[in-house]
Amino acid sequence: MDLFVINRYREGDDQDIVNQETKHLEKLKKDIEERKKLHASTNVSNLKSKVIKQSNEAEKDNNTKVTVPKAIEDDSLIQTSAVEVNLKPSDKDKITHEFKVLGGNDFEQKPKVQRILPYWLSHPYSVSRNLRNEAYPIAEQAWLHSTLRSTLASDGITHLFPVQAQVIPFILQEHELPQTLWPHDICVSAPTGSGKTLSFVIPIIQVLMKDVGHHIRAMVVLPVQELATQIFKIFKKYCQKTGVKVALLSGSIPLHQEQQQIVHYTESQGWISEVDIIVCTAGRLVEHIQNTEGFSLKHLKFLVIDEADRIMDHIQNDWLYHMDKHIKLENELMSGKVPNLNWDCLNKHKPPPHKLLFSATLSQDPEKLEQWGLFQPKLFSAATVTNFEDEDQIRKYTTPDELKENYVVCNAEHKPLLLYHFLLEQNWDKVLCFTNAAQSAHRLAILLNTWSKGKIKVAELSAALDRSKRDEVLKKFTQSEINVLIGTDALARGIDIPDCNYVISYDPPRNIKTYIHRVGRTGRAGRVGHAVIMLLPSQTNSFTQILKSGGKTELPAMNIDANVFNQLTESYDNAIQETKNVINSENNFKVEKSIELKRGFKSRKRKAQ
Repeated sequence: MDLFVINRYREGDDQDIVNQETKHLEKLKKDIEERKKLHASTNVSNLKSKVIKQSNEAEKDNNTKVTVPKAIEDDSLIQTSAVEVNLKPSDKDKITHEFKVLGGNDFEQKPKVQRILPYWLSHPYSVSRNLRNEAYPIAEQAWLHSTLRSTLASDGITHLFPVQAQVIPFILQEHELPQTLWPHDICVSAPTGSGKTLSFVIPIIQVLMKDVGHHIRAMVVLPVQELATQIFKIFKKYCQKTGVKVALLSGSIPLHQEQQQIVHYTESQGWISEVDIIVCTAGRLVEHIQNTEGFSLKHLKFLVIDEADRIMDHIQNDWLYHMDKHIKLENELMSGKVPNLNWDCLNKHKPPPHKLLFSATLSQDPEKLEQWGLFQPKLFSAATVTNFEDEDQIRKYTTPDELKENYVVCNAEHKPLLLYHFLLEQNWDKVLCFTNAAQSAHRLAILLNTWSKGKIKVAELSAALDRSKRDEVLKKFTQSEINVLIGTDALARGIDIPDCNYVISYDPPRNIKTYIHRVGRTGRAGRVGHAVIMLLPSQTNSFTQILKSGGKTELPAMNIDANVFNQLTESYDNAIQETKNVINSENNFKVEKSIELKRGFKSRKRKAQ
């Protein structure tokens, strides 16, 4: 405040005012100099003590005398002391600046947050992946019903796989408990082809055989029609001689025909169900809930979600919400109603459907699993967990021990040559080849048929074919009339293709789930399989990261002699030219057909006018 001085103007006092201002400025300068000296002396004393302390520590460590610089001993040399002594930048800043620096110059690394899973996810029931050496004879399973045992024997099944031997008895035991003790929901994560389907087919039929009624008591929800048809056929086979009836709701036939198959109106009981088990797709289920009179799920005892991760990522028409709303259980957790806690109330309230989730790539994300509303769930997993708290040590996905996996590094122009080498020169038969685009699959099928000149039969399997043609192609492949199937990843999900010996990934998969389902088409049910993936040199690192994300180790490389490519180059060039001619003729045919359709439409329009 000394800078702000108010001088009242008085006539004749001009000289006195000047003298007062001069004295005032001199006083201010003197105060400033004293303040600088005081601050400098404080910094020097701190600096001296610090240097002396460091020298003492150095003498103690090295047993040598350290000389303190003269600049530190003499206070008058404060201006040069910071230069002569090797100081840290932070110490220099303390000397040359009066202001206090808030915070530090270095950023501390934040501690890594450890992944803490719920106990049921981090401590699963372990399931063996060895399907050949660890089998359980059916004759020794006392809990298995005699009718189902005879059906298994007629189907040529004499042993149960590890996942079946653990999951089936668990489900049966849960349904032997009193009604007041609700069964634990279960999640099963096991490799493809390890027998997950029979793990829910057998216990559901055995439990429903005990009760007779006209209600829908079990429902299996699947993502696509092909899988629904496959599961329906298995249920129908094992329901023989049991009195249990099953129906398929997948959209393969009109809605009104499906309605006639599942519900029937009677004068005495009203609407009754004609079937006990329904196998359906998610979208078709919602259609029946909204449009089918008499369709009731109030007595539903089992709810199976197969390929649960795929349905989880693409919930069609919010089917789970519609189903829960339709069931209308008084003790439904989603309704928000809390019943009275007494014995009479517990006996009257029916338990919710026993939920069974199955997938080869089941998600371990608790947030995603929460949407299913599982009741005290249990996990059966073939993945080995070595450290429950370290996310990197949790193995998410596995493949059967009988599956041999390799990768081959080659240039893009050598990939057709390598594929031809496997099929013709190595005599690989019953091969599934995966590409990332339907157009690539089509071109590759034409190339191989043209190049082989009838030595092998190659067929294309894609969404462009209708269902009847796809079934016909799969049948011919099973009967060895077709040697190679080329398709996209739509073929990789859950479809059981018997006796597939080899899987070739012509294009690398986009993620770990796609890879697991691709290679899972071979090495099924204890049979030996071989999977090979073709990689460009620039794709090896990204594919290694994909494997690491699923907890799989790096695959062994397969070495190919360079002479193989040189020997096939000439015949390949001729085949490429013929393939181009075939594709051009196909394109011309499509253009001509499109023009004819347009002309026909215009002529019909003129006649109508």
